[in-house]
Amino acid sequence: MRSGAPRAVNAATRALGRRVLRRPRIVYRASGPRQAVALTFDDGPSRWTPEVARALEEHGCHGTFFLLGSALEQRREIVTWLTEAGHELGNHLWSHSDPERQSRSELRGELDRTAAAIGRLAGTRPVLVRPPYCGAPHRVARAASGGRAELVVLRSVDPADWSADSPDEIVERVLAAVQPGDIVCLHDGIAPGNRGTETRAATAAAVARLVPELIERGLPPVTVSELLA
Repeated sequence: MRSGAPRAVNAATRALGRRVLRRPRIVYRASGPRQAVALTFDDGPSRWTPEVARALEEHGCHGTFFLLGSALEQRREIVTWLTEAGHELGNHLWSHSDPERQSRSELRGELDRTAAAIGRLAGTRPVLVRPPYCGAPHRVARAASGGRAELVVLRSVDPADWSADSPDEIVERVLAAVQPGDIVCLHDGIAPGNRGTETRAATAAAVARLVPELIERGLPPVTVSELLA
């Protein structure tokens, strides 16, 4: 009995270490023929977030909102409302800095700070993370190991709505590219250092048109977790 105990303890310790060090998986889209798509939104919460969310809810759908930590304090009530409405929340880090230029400790600090802020408002910490610019996913996955996230969520459809002047441009770009299982990246907020338009009104209007059109095509919008389930 005694001679086997150290081996058992060592095996348990190694197993714990593997769990602690496990990196989140990186995903671009659903791997199977899932007859749905995920509409995702970066850089909020903002003044346009409620309009985007209502466009989904009007048709019984939900989206995944990757929240920017630095935007949370001024829009606390929106985070609570998104949670109560059944939308999914993800971590978009704090400052919207380029993850290619950040150290692992800086990335971990931003991940933890944002997750804690979302947790205080939503009642639970997010398990999804999307790097700003969808950049350096492997670097972010390493920083997010140890339980900071379960998935690093990128995108398979990018209509560059942040630079579009009209909803027509956004709708056309999405519908021309979207396939079953896609993850569509849109923006409901304006990040620091914005290089695009000064409003997300075009995105909000585009979502109101996209949701019923996608449903008509047999591709109802669902959350990322639902899409990948």
